[in-house]
Amino acid sequence: MKLRIATYNVEWMNNLFVPGKAKLRTSKGQGMGRQVDSPSTVAQKIASLIDLIDPELLGIQEGPAKIEQMNFFVEQFLGGRFEVYGVESGAQSIYALVKKNLDLRVRQIHPDHRLYELLGTPTPFQPWGEYNSAKRHRMDRPPVILMLGKKGVRPIELVVVHTKSQFSQGLTIRKFLDREPTAMKAAILARQKLSAEIAAYRRHVTHMILSRKASGVILIGDLNDGFGKSVFETEFLLQSLIDELRGSFRRQSALLEHAFDEHQLVGRNAYSVDFKDPSAPGKITRELIDHILMTPQIRQNLGWLRFQTSSGRIGHEESAKFTDNRGLKGDERPSDHLPVWADFEYDAQTVS
Repeated sequence: MKLRIATYNVEWMNNLFVPGKAKLRTSKGQGMGRQVDSPSTVAQKIASLIDLIDPELLGIQEGPAKIEQMNFFVEQFLGGRFEVYGVESGAQSIYALVKKNLDLRVRQIHPDHRLYELLGTPTPFQPWGEYNSAKRHRMDRPPVILMLGKKGVRPIELVVVHTKSQFSQGLTIRKFLDREPTAMKAAILARQKLSAEIAAYRRHVTHMILSRKASGVILIGDLNDGFGKSVFETEFLLQSLIDELRGSFRRQSALLEHAFDEHQLVGRNAYSVDFKDPSAPGKITRELIDHILMTPQIRQNLGWLRFQTSSGRIGHEESAKFTDNRGLKGDERPSDHLPVWADFEYDAQTVS
């Protein structure tokens, strides 16, 4: 049986809805994030792209604030084909959509579970340039955690993630180019907070594998490792968030490996978002910040769920089908991110 797992940041979907209601706006709203003239048109673009990709399991980032709003979108635009799992956390909530005819057992870990308490434990760290003034950062957006499998077999954990943004207020291109101390300190602090979230996920994956609570872990989502990446890595030795998340060679079974092959990770199309980066004025920076990662048992086909080699994809062509002009305006595109997906398979009798 095929299991296509996808992740998609749908760019401020909350702003398509009447605040707090399972009803689309009929005109443009106000406030932070993408505001569009025709919310129903954008919702249809998002749904059409999802239909084209045809995933069995889809992680959503920047979903609406209320789970009933996501249910409304699924019923009205996706034919009610998905079961909605989510953790409401404000205007950029995280969801997992699972096809209703999927012959896997799916169980959501409730946010009151001990696992969330551990993930939500603030991570202490010393701000750059300080020694005895530790800050503590609590994860901004709790993930959606699903357990996939069947009774009698250790399940595979799926974690849908959206880490905090790296952007900091007051950081202009000029201040970044001049390495203005106050602005740079704020930018580095934002990057350290993001690294603290990555550390929490790293501890979580290691715990799930070494405690044998899961036979494998798949972590998907928007990890926000984009803005100023090369500057943080080369000048301040704040290393790649994905490298930090990958894990230690002393815990081989809990390492995280990418769904993309090496050549896919370095190719010219190895990006899921482009943006104006203060570290490269006048240029558009392209980064792969939407990821599908998995522990070795899954990547090496040692368990009941088997990864299909070289199946990882970024939806460049698919997204272009629903993008008008160059997608510069909010109404012209499904999202400012591209969807990412990979294929897995399992034997039906192992999960029946």
